Amino acid sequence: MTIATVILAILGFGCLIIVHEAGHFAAARFSGVRVNEFWIGMGPAIFKKKIGETEFKLCALPFGGACVMEGEDEDSDTEGSFNRADAPHRALIIAAGALMNFIAGLLIVLFCYAPIQTVAENTLESTEAGFAGAEQLKAGDTILSIDGYRILLNTDITVALSRGNDDRYDIKVRRGGQTLLLEEVPVPLTHFEGDPEGEMRYGLNFRTHDATIFDKLKYSVYTAFNYARLVWISLGDLISGAVGVDQLSGPVGVTDVLAETAQASFRSFLMMIAFISINLGVMNLLPLPALDGGRLLFILIELILRRPVNKKYEGYIHAGGLALLMALMLYVTFQDITRLIG
Repeated sequence: MTIATVILAILGFGCLIIVHEAGHFAAARFSGVRVNEFWIGMGPAIFKKKIGETEFKLCALPFGGACVMEGEDEDSDTEGSFNRADAPHRALIIAAGALMNFIAGLLIVLFCYAPIQTVAENTLESTEAGFAGAEQLKAGDTILSIDGYRILLNTDITVALSRGNDDRYDIKVRRGGQTLLLEEVPVPLTHFEGDPEGEMRYGLNFRTHDATIFDKLKYSVYTAFNYARLVWISLGDLISGAVGVDQLSGPVGVTDVLAETAQASFRSFLMMIAFISINLGVMNLLPLPALDGGRLLFILIELILRRPVNKKYEGYIHAGGLALLMALMLYVTFQDITRLIG
């Protein structure tokens, strides 16, 4: 890891925060809501300039940012305040940050897929000699799902197989125009005949074809969807106890991963940026206090009750959520630093 890759990682992560806050800003201005301050970074301001009614600040720490709107966290009688906007516009403003992260992630993936020449299909070309499941899986089978995990891209197959508890899977395939469910198919990760010292593989070889513009667009959309799906799967693993809180990463860990991928290749770095951008979008929409999803939940409650929740009580809930979130961030940052030192 070099200083250059670390700087690149910090800038990349910082840009994702700016994109998120820019989404809030654009939606606020579209909705006629006044934005008092727009920060790039956190901490003391090293540069500031007021343009119109908004003061823009460049802050010392490259992490974070903020779009500070009039009447966002308190009642305000000022014209154009957030609290005086109707519920649909407030919901748009809150959701716009995550939406911008989704759009940014998709555009980055599209950029990365643009130069590719071939794509791998989900259809089997052949199996390795000695492949355990050869009696059930046949050349020409198109894999549709593995243990209920829907296969959109060829790379999903490895993900689905790696999540299994053993080396036997229920695999749904399309064969000769029919959909078949093959049960208890053995697909072990192993060395294969003729290559006893080589890399361990699942023993499946898939067809490829020249990539068309439609392929590039389809694969980009599916990849972006998969990134969001992986976030939900990870959350499920966290709730079920399959993974521990100590395996979470904060800004320090994310920056370390970005720096490592930047060393591997610029394309890998961009794809990781796209993954993190979509990750941020999903996480921010979780209906938890202090997150955008929590604020959207209060707007939904307002629409159901036909009156807003008391700002004081909503503020207490968000403050409590923020305190818990900060405690979690401190914990995962400590874990990140411990892993880096180790």
